[in-house]
Amino acid sequence: MTPSQEERTAATRARLGELAVKFTERTRGEIEVIRARLTALGAGDTTVLGEIRHLAHRICGTGATLGFETLAEHAHQVEKLVAAQLPDTQPDAAALAKLSRAVDALAADLG
Repeated sequence: MTPSQEERTAATRARLGELAVKFTERTRGEIEVIRARLTALGAGDTTVLGEIRHLAHRICGTGATLGFETLAEHAHQVEKLVAAQLPDTQPDAAALAKLSRAVDALAADLG
C-alpha cells in the first residue's frame, strides 16, 4: 500500500524534528569545543583557527538547512571573524573579545 501525501508529509516532518534534535545536541558539544579552542587561541595557539572556522561553517550550513536561520547567522559571524584573522597570527584582544561575544551569541541562540 502506497502512503498518502499526508502520511509522507507527516513522516518528513517527524524526520526533520529528529534531525533538529540531533543537530542541537551536536551543536552544543561543538560550541564547547569552540570555547576550548578560543581559550587555546587566547594562550597563543593559532593552529586552532582552522578548527573553529570549520565548526562554525558546519553549524552555519546545517542550521540553515534545518531552518535555524538566526543560529546560522551567528555561526556565519563566527566564521567571518575567524576568516578575517591572518594565518598563524595571534589575534589582538579586541578581535578575541569580538569572537568570544559572537560565540556567546551563538550559544544563547541555541538555548
